[in-house]
Amino acid sequence: MGVDCGFDVYPSLSSQCQSLYEAFLEEVIQKYKDALHPNTGEPLIQIIGTPETKNAYVFFNVGEGPVLPFRSEYFLRFESKLVSRDNVMPYLKEVYLIARRYFPDNVHFWASGTSPTLVRLLDKIPDIREEEGTVREDHEYVYKALQEMRRLAEEDQERSTQINPEKEAA
Repeated sequence: MGVDCGFDVYPSLSSQCQSLYEAFLEEVIQKYKDALHPNTGEPLIQIIGTPETKNAYVFFNVGEGPVLPFRSEYFLRFESKLVSRDNVMPYLKEVYLIARRYFPDNVHFWASGTSPTLVRLLDKIPDIREEEGTVREDHEYVYKALQEMRRLAEEDQERSTQINPEKEAA
């Protein structure tokens, strides 16, 4: 149990939106590239994978680690559970406001496990949905794709940090 917040992208963005999506990502990355986590002092965001590949994403080191994929067609939701160790709400809100400037008809903020009206009042989030929207039929595919992207990026990172045994023996 708990409170989940975030925003959905619906209707989904197509690959034709990629250049506009890249401008959105660049603005988010520029905003947070030098930011540090307020509790740990670690970088707030990390770019996982190579941006030109399908499995790359921007990882936010707060809450439950919301992610922004580098491919527009994979960008369906940005969310996190509100956890006591981190105040993730300002990041959810700011990324939502940036996304809303680029995709005003596609992004919809929501809260689950609490009153959306209360969240709107406390955080001044405009246009928050009062109730959960329609069930997305493609969500299972997308979550599987995001899991696969994470797995591939982790494998890539492991491979790049491993020492080549042949070079070590030489």
